[in-house]
Amino acid sequence: MMAADGGSVNERILELITDRSLDLQRFTASQRREISAFLKELGAEIVAQIARIDPMGVDQASYQSQRLNKLLQQVRETIRTAYRARGAELTGELKELAEIEAAFAASSVNSAVGVSLMTDGMTRGQLSALLDGVLVQGAPISEWWERQAGDTLQRFTDQMRLGIAQGETIGQLIRRVRGGTQGGEPVSGIMSTSRHHADALVRSATQAVSQKARQATYEGNADLLKGIMWASTLDLRTTVGCAARDNKLYSVKDHKPLDHDLPWENGPGQRHWGCRSTSAPVTKSWRDIGFDIDDLPASTRASMNGQVPQDTSFEAWLAKKTKAQQNEALGPGRADLWRDGKLTFRDLVDARGRELTLEQLRQRF
Repeated sequence: MMAADGGSVNERILELITDRSLDLQRFTASQRREISAFLKELGAEIVAQIARIDPMGVDQASYQSQRLNKLLQQVRETIRTAYRARGAELTGELKELAEIEAAFAASSVNSAVGVSLMTDGMTRGQLSALLDGVLVQGAPISEWWERQAGDTLQRFTDQMRLGIAQGETIGQLIRRVRGGTQGGEPVSGIMSTSRHHADALVRSATQAVSQKARQATYEGNADLLKGIMWASTLDLRTTVGCAARDNKLYSVKDHKPLDHDLPWENGPGQRHWGCRSTSAPVTKSWRDIGFDIDDLPASTRASMNGQVPQDTSFEAWLAKKTKAQQNEALGPGRADLWRDGKLTFRDLVDARGRELTLEQLRQRF
């Protein structure tokens, strides 16, 4: 197909998908900031509870046991309640993301073609069911979040048992929670591990939900598509398995390899923790869709044969953008360092300082 602006439709679609990948990274940065704030607040509440608990009027033999039991009783409920509330917020955000990404999948094709060929055609109920079916490394997102609550509680329990058994002060117990220096050695604190795990889940969940919603739209319009192309982010953090699948075509509904033998596995965005691969629809030719094109010039017919775009390098894509677009994507200072070769692209792709909300993400197509 010929795009509305005169280029190949599939090249234009891939460009829109790549643009979207950067938007999703910025949205993920926003989510991670919210998660970090949540865990910082939770950590502060746990520290406050440690500071308040100091049983008096007990003999030394029962002191440690009562102190630990009182801590665990109060903190257990604090952690579970906090994670439950934040988990509900995360689920709501991911449901809205699914709706946005299903609409984007249709919009990217329609924008490239210049006519409304594709529709997302999904009800809110279908989108909710879609989210329930999204798995991150074999488990639902809600289950992973529950596991993280349990892991945080277990780390807290282990650290408090160890600290109290060693007769540590309130200040030393607090450092076990929020980190610091103890005995000349750095102490990471249990909340830093929780932040790391939450970051990994947010990254993976965002990508998995986005890909699942888009895939549902592609499957609903399978009669318009030749296949689904695997598009990897080609930088130093991309795994060998994802890089090998870059540019490979798969059937729309059952994801069978087309002209190659690399399996789909869990698909782009879900192949491993933190997977940043995405997918792009490859349209059929106008004739395959049912339009008579005999009167079109040969040059136009050649661009309408459903070929897979060849250049999917994220860095190569950004290098072709204007200086203003590069600055908008990375921030002027970081973009200057990248253009001057003083920072590698690996240092830049997160766009950590530039975040997008759900509403801003919705408005960017």
